Amino acid sequence: MTQTATVTALPAVSGGLVELTVVRRTACGHSCDGCGRCAGRAPELVIHAESGIPVRIGDKVEVFSDNRVLGLAAVVYGLPVALFLLGYLLPGFLPEGWRYACGGGGFLLGLCAAAAVDRVLKRKAAVSYRIVRKL
Repeated sequence: MTQTATVTALPAVSGGLVELTVVRRTACGHSCDGCGRCAGRAPELVIHAESGIPVRIGDKVEVFSDNRVLGLAAVVYGLPVALFLLGYLLPGFLPEGWRYACGGGGFLLGLCAAAAVDRVLKRKAAVSYRIVRKL
């Protein structure tokens, strides 16, 4: 997965990680300036990336992240839905209201699990970024 970023800080030592600012894209993929439907501008995300090419502050670069991002997105979005469906479908002998309650409990359990996975991955810096080229 590639994204466009701006170099905001260079490493203090040679071979260190470069600090980049990535403007997150909106769900619709358009500019938020004239739309008015979103709750404001798209937020900026600060990341650190390896750089095999010389860059300067203010350069626009293309950043590549490994394929773990898609797997993590599947866990964060898919796990709560899957646990809701399991919680709703497995106790088929219960009345309808209880099945919804079990499904809701499964959904909340999935959200808690996704939050725990997010915390662990932030501590480990499990997603790595690499600058591919200057734009």
